[in-house]
Amino acid sequence: MKIGSINRRTLAQIVLLAWAGSLAWLARREFGKDESETIAEATVRLSPEAHFYAVKAGGSQIGYASITVDTMPTGFRLSEVMALDVPEADSTRRVTRRTELVLTRSLRLRSFVRTVTGGGLFEEFAGSIEGDSLLRMSERDSRDHAAEEWTVRIAGDVVLPEVLPYRLAFGKRLEVGRTVTASVLDLSTGTIGRVEFAATAESTFVVADSAIEQRTTRLWRPVSYDTVKAWRIEHAAIGSPVVNWVDQNGGLVFTEAALGVRLERSAFELVSFNYRVALDRNGPDGHRTVPGMTSVVGAGLRPDTGRAASFRIESAPVERFLLPRVAWLAGGRQATAGEVVRVGESSRERVDSGKTGFLDPSEALRPVGPAVAAVARSAADSSAPAATVARALVDWVHRSIRRDTAGGAARLPARVLAEGRAGPEGMVGLFVDLARARGLRARTVSGVLIADGRGFGHVWAEVMVDGGWVAVDPTFGQMPASPALVRTMIGGSSRAIDLVPILGAASFAPAETVTRTP
Repeated sequence: MKIGSINRRTLAQIVLLAWAGSLAWLARREFGKDESETIAEATVRLSPEAHFYAVKAGGSQIGYASITVDTMPTGFRLSEVMALDVPEADSTRRVTRRTELVLTRSLRLRSFVRTVTGGGLFEEFAGSIEGDSLLRMSERDSRDHAAEEWTVRIAGDVVLPEVLPYRLAFGKRLEVGRTVTASVLDLSTGTIGRVEFAATAESTFVVADSAIEQRTTRLWRPVSYDTVKAWRIEHAAIGSPVVNWVDQNGGLVFTEAALGVRLERSAFELVSFNYRVALDRNGPDGHRTVPGMTSVVGAGLRPDTGRAASFRIESAPVERFLLPRVAWLAGGRQATAGEVVRVGESSRERVDSGKTGFLDPSEALRPVGPAVAAVARSAADSSAPAATVARALVDWVHRSIRRDTAGGAARLPARVLAEGRAGPEGMVGLFVDLARARGLRARTVSGVLIADGRGFGHVWAEVMVDGGWVAVDPTFGQMPASPALVRTMIGGSSRAIDLVPILGAASFAPAETVTRTP
């Protein structure tokens, strides 16, 4: 009996130990596994979908966008399209930016292609991840010219701003108060940097998901709505504070940049057909007032030089508190005080050596070509002071490269040299490479020229002189560049498709003539 009792007790203990062990194994399996496994398991429920958005600057729609997810045997394809209608004479021309991303089942980036087309323009920036540490990239500025290729070593996983919401959703991180830091590749500027994404709130949105055409007006109206629970994600992946509201599957519901455009999800017919009718009816005049819609060269302007200028920046975002956090308004020759930005040669940004690798990788990571290096040797003496070298290179580009206003003007330095003509992007890109070949640190910057109360898009350069960034403008042969130029992006271009998304809701005016808006 005793033996039998011991056996039963022992058997019970064994059963209890086995049960506890299985619970521990399950807990370890669910909570201790790699995030990639968690995401890969969760994306089983990520089905093909398409969402459409009205692109609005202030209270007016200026274009439309879409985000499409397609399933593949080994992962997903994420496609993002943004189309803006840019004023041209008495009409508009459509400029379209398309981004195609190939992702693994765990939503890790495998490859990307970003193209910009419209008005004779064609640009392509592509890349692929090889192994875990090599990013192979290529760039071309014409369908008829070969791409320039180069490789960059990366440390760990690199993500794109477009993908992060999906990874947060399927990684079970859409929780208010949750903060995630990631290495983000921004395809607009080519920069890679550490960005913090914070989930700060949750709410509910009502979104039109279908529409019907009205016979009398030929306009479409909503016929059904979808109630969507969404989480608010704050980040500054494009250099400007952004608020994204995303649904439980990571799909974008609403987004707004501090000074830039808003994207509002709606039915396709409402954001496309109704917008086209309104544009045909009202014409392009409303678009002309949007900052960055028209370039300095396109408007036939020449920046004036002077000692300093101050501008008050006004915007009407829903998230108005974002404005003081716009990082790119301060630094270099720009200083801010509230909503006022002062631009002058005397204000210089001391350089953080730890950030050396995050200048302008779309330019800085591409090796300087031998033809460019040869020109640099003949155009400037590297033993001269940095300011003298920079001045000589600005003069050489302005004197040697003819200005080309065509949409398909050369942009990559080798082609600019070969053709001897380029638009502002080509002139600035060539200057940056010439400066690097002579041992100077230089970067492309872009923003707006403030003239007659409007912001005209432009691109120029900043070069390191005596420990501070000095603005120079090879397009107009100016060193220093005009103080009426306000930098809004490190990298970028003078094209509306780059500038409008980050400053389309802003207005600029001389500070001394503006009364603060209550």
